Amino acid sequence: MKIRISDFGLGSSLITLTNQQGVSISFTNLGARIVDWQKDGKRLVLGFDSAQEYLEKDTYPGATIGRTAGRIKDGVVEISGEKVQLNQNEGPQTLHGGDSSIHTKLWQYDISEKESKAQVKFSYISNDGENGYPGQLSMTVTHSYDEDNNWTIDYQATTTKDTVFNPTGHVYFNLTGDASQTIDQHMLEMAASRFVALKDKTELVRGDIVNLEGTDLDFHQPKLLSQALNSAMAQVQLVGGIDHPFLLDEVTLEKEQARLSLGELSISVRTDRPSIVIFTANFGELGTVYHGRPQANHGGITFECQVSPGSQQMPELGDITLVAGDTYHAKTVYQLQVN
Repeated sequence: MKIRISDFGLGSSLITLTNQQGVSISFTNLGARIVDWQKDGKRLVLGFDSAQEYLEKDTYPGATIGRTAGRIKDGVVEISGEKVQLNQNEGPQTLHGGDSSIHTKLWQYDISEKESKAQVKFSYISNDGENGYPGQLSMTVTHSYDEDNNWTIDYQATTTKDTVFNPTGHVYFNLTGDASQTIDQHMLEMAASRFVALKDKTELVRGDIVNLEGTDLDFHQPKLLSQALNSAMAQVQLVGGIDHPFLLDEVTLEKEQARLSLGELSISVRTDRPSIVIFTANFGELGTVYHGRPQANHGGITFECQVSPGSQQMPELGDITLVAGDTYHAKTVYQLQVN
């Protein structure tokens, strides 16, 4: 594995790992994020050319999101029987951990190699009370890459006080290699029979779980994303695409939970988290510019593996409490495959 470190601006580094197949993947300590994943010169994920661009254009692509991914109604969570007010940064809601959260911070990092795998271990300490979250939270997010094109994200965290913690990775895939092209001709397959419905344009949960069997959002068999994106389903019309938590049928890291394909390339997703938030970059004409090309509406798709947002209103979705003295641990694997 070849390892190259370069300046990414604003005091950050770009770490590029290239395996013997010539496939390269790049990370930065600005937000412990993926920046690039290239095969034969084709970029498979959306990213910018410098740290400055992330701060000026969009801080979410590729980043580690937390302390809590997704939207929290009124920014209020219940921890150990007490209601806690978090920073509200999307109207009255808390989105992706609040203003200037961990995705905007410079993390410490350490690079190591083991057998046929290289890894970048990012570390960050979030202070007690940061954005309203209780407890000093010590986090590590380890991105590793191997000769079989497995990109693994391993999350670990401890806290000094009972808190809430529900991180994810916010990578956008577009297998055309061009953000100005839509993902509507990608095929999607996913082992999820249900999803969490949204209430309205606030995109908060409605309070119910919908069975997807036989609908345009049933991906048990591979389906063109155009069929879903052009669907007359009310939930698709509500957000102009998909921006929903899909609840996995079986929660296990050993099983492929989703597969995105275009031509000979595919991305396989495995995770030990109970849901995957699929967001199809429903930005209309408001998409940003990547590598000089304006992003098309539906110019990317995320697989945000996490406990579904809305667990404060719907406890059946899971518990995001992290108790002082316990260790949080989660893992997600994306594998590039050539069909």
